[in-house]
Amino acid sequence: MRIDMPAPVRAAISRLEACGWQAYAVGGCIRDSLLGREPHDWDVTTEALPEQVKEAFGGQKVIETGIRHGTVTLLADGMPIEITTFRHDGAYKDHRRPERVEYVRRLQEDLARRDFTVNAMAYSDRTGMIDCFGGREDLKAHRMRCVGDPMQRFEEDALRIMRCIRFASELVFTVEEATAEAACTLAPTLSAIAMERIRVEFVRLLCGAGAEITLRHYRRIPAVFIPEIRDTFCCDQQNDYHIYSVWDHILHAVGQIEPRPVLRLAAFFHDIGKPVCKTVTEEGWGHFYHHEHVGADMTDKIMRRMKFDNKTREQVVRLVKTHGIVFQPTGKQPARLLRRMGEETLQQLIALERADVKSQAPQFRAERLERIGAFENAMQKLVKEEACFSLRDLAVNGRDLLAAGVPRGPAVGDALEMLLSQVTDGEIANERTALLQCLKEHNLVKD
Repeated sequence: MRIDMPAPVRAAISRLEACGWQAYAVGGCIRDSLLGREPHDWDVTTEALPEQVKEAFGGQKVIETGIRHGTVTLLADGMPIEITTFRHDGAYKDHRRPERVEYVRRLQEDLARRDFTVNAMAYSDRTGMIDCFGGREDLKAHRMRCVGDPMQRFEEDALRIMRCIRFASELVFTVEEATAEAACTLAPTLSAIAMERIRVEFVRLLCGAGAEITLRHYRRIPAVFIPEIRDTFCCDQQNDYHIYSVWDHILHAVGQIEPRPVLRLAAFFHDIGKPVCKTVTEEGWGHFYHHEHVGADMTDKIMRRMKFDNKTREQVVRLVKTHGIVFQPTGKQPARLLRRMGEETLQQLIALERADVKSQAPQFRAERLERIGAFENAMQKLVKEEACFSLRDLAVNGRDLLAAGVPRGPAVGDALEMLLSQVTDGEIANERTALLQCLKEHNLVKD
């Protein structure tokens, strides 16, 4: 079969071949091409040494991006192409990096060092597909399987454990039995991996189409770096509103929400505080008072530990803290929440509430979903009407208040907030004259 490679990649391989070197597109680009997915990047492997690669592309820009491990990056027509010499990895240290690499002359030796069979295929127009380890068969079977001994592969580089379940989630693949057993057995070695690396893989896993089922099968793995989730695994909710344990409810919510990082993270963390807050009445009814606030604090600590950026962390924590709200489609709540949260965050909260309700007992879903839908309609109506729900929408600003006689300092901000509250609640019209009159009625203007 023929792989449709971008012109710069085909040209790079042809140039290396013309110089007498073997060269192939390799790894994820071949996997994705066979799956009908658009590859994010294209990697080339070759028997040429890095200096020989640089010589072959004299006159073009070649960057020594990973020269210690035999990798240079060719910039061809604005496209970066990583070109790596066939190599065999030496002993690994701290479950992450080989202490040294040895260059080899045979492609099969290079493919044998790779993590999974679906990532160990190579292609050139001259030779066609080269698949030494059954990658195509595993692709057809929708299966993740290590190249060679899975215990060895994961002991070499513990991050491969996260990559394994991340691929399973993104591609909706199963994991071959021996590979799965090795991943779970060696999961504790993830503690040696930089949290930033784990975070990237975890977020991609969460946003995969198979996140719910993957997390259900491999919960022991994220529990290594988020041990707080262990208490949710067997936490029975013990009330009529829920038919799942806290963990299973969380997984259903993850599966019910759009695969965007903030939303999936919020769904994953939204009930993490429940086990800590659980109380049971004499009649055996479970309650989880204040679990939103406790869960928000836990989420904040976890996301700090995982080195999330501040914006993402703050968004997720706010959603966890405010989830569980009972939306009121009529009255002042839509405008008040728009004012307090802003349109984007409120829309995220609506999505989280909808996913939460869809993961509860079936007999309570219809009424609650109808209420959420009605609230969303009311909110969207306000947005469409360009109603006033932020300070920038007020018909007056700080300069106007100073000109009207409001003292400089905090009094200006307090007065603006009071006016916004009055407008949001429908007490006064958002008109300059009415707003300035309101200041006088509240004795906020100096004579």
